[in-house]
Amino acid sequence: MRILKVLLLFISITGFAQEAHLPEVEITEFKEKVAHRAENLETLSSDFVQTKYMELMEEAVSSSGKLYYKSPNILKWEYATPYSFKLLFKEGKLYINDDGDKSVTNLNSNKLFEKLITLISGSINGKLLEDKQNFEITYSKIGNLVTARIVPKDENLRQMFNQIILVFNQEYLVNSVKLMEESGDYTKIVFKNSRLNLKLVDSLFEN
Repeated sequence: MRILKVLLLFISITGFAQEAHLPEVEITEFKEKVAHRAENLETLSSDFVQTKYMELMEEAVSSSGKLYYKSPNILKWEYATPYSFKLLFKEGKLYINDDGDKSVTNLNSNKLFEKLITLISGSINGKLLEDKQNFEITYSKIGNLVTARIVPKDENLRQMFNQIILVFNQEYLVNSVKLMEESGDYTKIVFKNSRLNLKLVDSLFEN
């Protein structure tokens, strides 16, 4: 039993030691490279897998689909499984297509929703890292992956997500997004097969 405890303690310490806070010099360099990537990002398309973890549910709930982004702030989430559902953020409006049932919401009349969309877009293009007015951000690194832990300053937004965790890969692109709730439940979105600056047809951004 003592050997087992020592082994578990060793594994815990080793796992913890792998993650280190970034010094200011490396943070500055990292943010500059992310900003450079964002400045040159015209379009992005990616597959994604979204998983919802809830304490009250025995199994996580997963969905998948495609993400399309067009600079500066047009964003489309297209869920394919387990159901067809599309979200389009465009020109200050949210377009929803729930398997043919369509609706439109004006984001300018809902400041909280507007901040939420800014959060989502900023997570995709990396610009969220520059928004010190609305978020507190700390950085750490495991191997070649940089993690940005983001805490909203807005109390209403924090009630929805008390922490947003972005993981960046070696190409300074967001590899995954983790949306933490105060209850401990969270949603994790992992991006795969990301393609940058390819021509996206206009019909993709129609509801």
